[in-house]
Order: sequence, then C-alpha cells, then structure tokens
Amino acid sequence: MLGKPATQVRVSLVRFDSSDFERLISWLPTEADHVEWCAAFFRHPLTHTQLEGYLQSAKQPHAREIFTARTHDGEAVGHIEISHIWPHLSSRLSRILVAPDKRRRGLARSIIYQALTRTFDEHRVDHVDLGVSANNLAAISCYERLGFAHVDIWPNAITVGQQARTIDVLWMTLRRDRWPPSSGGTG
Repeated sequence: MLGKPATQVRVSLVRFDSSDFERLISWLPTEADHVEWCAAFFRHPLTHTQLEGYLQSAKQPHAREIFTARTHDGEAVGHIEISHIWPHLSSRLSRILVAPDKRRRGLARSIIYQALTRTFDEHRVDHVDLGVSANNLAAISCYERLGFAHVDIWPNAITVGQQARTIDVLWMTLRRDRWPPSSGGTG
C-alpha cells in the first residue's frame, strides 16, 4: 500500500549542525551500524572532524542538504541527506537513519516522506534515487511503500572492513509522476 504514514509521529526536517554531532555518533556505536548507515562514505569510528567536513561539503551548490529529523516537541529522532541535487532533473536520498530506540514506529517513512516532499516541491526534480544494502529488507519495504521502484542491483558494490566484506547495493528510483503516493495520511 502506497501512502503517507497515517498514524506515525509527524516529523520536521531541521538543518543538521555541529550540535547534532555527538548524538549522531552515539547512534552508530558499532562498525556494523556505521556501515549500514553510510557504507564507506565515512571511516569508522565517526568523528567530529569527519562531520565538520560533511557540513562544509553542504556549502557547495547542489551538493547536499543535511537534516536532523525532529518531532513536534523538538526531540531528534533521525538523520537524512538530500544529495546530488540537479534542479528539474534528479537528486538522491542518502544516509537515512532513525535513532536506535525509535525504530519500528514508522519514523523512517515519515522522515523520507518529508525529504521527498521537499525535494519534489523545492527542487522540482523529475526523479529521486537511492541505494540500499540488498540485505536491508526493512528499508527496501519502506521505500517500496513510498513508491520507489527497483532499477538494478550492483553486486559487490561496496567493500568495507578489514575482512574486505562486500555489500550488494539495490538501486531504487521514484519518479515525479508517482509522487505523492496515492493513499492518504499525514507526513
């Protein structure tokens, strides 16, 4: 069933800044958590120095917009990035994370819905892409419910860790003509 989250907590996206660093680091305590979130984009363990560079990269035109997802009472519950922004063409959702103690409540869907609304409304893109570990079935299901379609799979796309473990990446896309999803609810 496509649609906005109907009963989940509504979130808003607030610009990520240095006051968010410690919390984000705390949400990624293990290398496995780290890899699931960002593959090889950052080195494990995540540091303030890496996050400072991340914020600096967001100052480049169309590079990325980085957000903390917050509930109506201001509680930080997630993180998301809109990147590779080519207005009127495409963009990408990346580094999607829900706080470990807030998972399985529909927050990911709410966070992604807000990011998609922003991307389609403000940047007027034709489509939004994302890559996800082919083993992350919960995330894939969430993306499918929001209208994303499978494009392709990249076997052994990312190599991580000292054991040189590889991750297969499923590439998915959502076209403007499938947005917003057909069923209702609140974002």
